[in-house]
Amino acid sequence: MRNLIPAIACLLVFTAEAAEPDSTPVETTLLQAPALEVPAPAPAPLPPMNFSSSVAADPLFQRVKAVPAFSRTEQNLPGSPISLRVTHTLQPTAGGQAAGLLSAIIAGSTLGLTPLVITSNLVLSYEVSVNGKVLLRRDFERAFTRAQNMWAMQNDPTYGLGEEGLAWAIETATQFAGAAAGHPALGELAAEYRFYFASEG
Repeated sequence: MRNLIPAIACLLVFTAEAAEPDSTPVETTLLQAPALEVPAPAPAPLPPMNFSSSVAADPLFQRVKAVPAFSRTEQNLPGSPISLRVTHTLQPTAGGQAAGLLSAIIAGSTLGLTPLVITSNLVLSYEVSVNGKVLLRRDFERAFTRAQNMWAMQNDPTYGLGEEGLAWAIETATQFAGAAAGHPALGELAAEYRFYFASEG
């Protein structure tokens, strides 16, 4: 029995040392989940409005209506108090006016066989109005030089703007509709319309 006591004591000491926790610090890496990007809510559809344009009405209308906020826009909406009107002006540049006069003289002397060469500033104006009061207006302007045949003007598929001018004009429709969709004035108009015509909105 006496010989067992030291053996038991040694066993207890060894067991205590083995059970002693490791004091070595452990590095822990916390992985952060990537932040979720919440997309901004799309602007609410604007009220129905009548669309009209003094140039390239069909292609401009199609681009405007393709923007969700303007999905209720129509070309023939008689009596609508809300309208989107596009007007255009061609303003001859200082140098282009003199060159255009000379080109007109040459074209006339050749009975229209020589095309007219015209350099001018094309200005497109977009206006959204309610009962004649303009809520939003934006102008786009760009200088173009184009050649026009006197006999082909009536059947010009570019509406007298030239291919480059027409392509630019169509692009302005997308730019205007995209920017106007989030404009505060039109946002207030949409909210007021929903208030009075909730069943339709």
